[in-house]
Amino acid sequence: MRPRIQQELALLRRDFGTVDYAESAGEDWFLLPDYGYPPGWNLNGKPVVRAPVSFKLAATYPAANPYAFMTPAGLTFGDAAPGNTTVAPAGPFPGSWLLFSWQPDGNWQPAANADEGSNLLSWARSFATRLKEGA
Repeated sequence: MRPRIQQELALLRRDFGTVDYAESAGEDWFLLPDYGYPPGWNLNGKPVVRAPVSFKLAATYPAANPYAFMTPAGLTFGDAAPGNTTVAPAGPFPGSWLLFSWQPDGNWQPAANADEGSNLLSWARSFATRLKEGA
């Protein structure tokens, strides 16, 4: 694991607790198994408050900003399928996943020190912004 990824994984674990990591085909994959969802989301027809979120990084991270995050397949907002999503390709974590098209707000400014500037912690926190939008 690259030193930068080790630092960022520590930041994620400090904020989110358990975070799983896997390397697959030159990409770094992260699983936050207990991510908080705002009201209105359902998983397989039942209200969900906490559920997994996953994302991957290209080998060029942090120069290239991250893109997209994944939730369990079967996630809806009320009865509506969320917009701007697709079935996610298979990754290293079990289950079926729904890929949300999402990217940092235009201010992706990573610093040499992972504790400063844009990082995976700010990235993972940004998923809440998309989830608050609903379907």
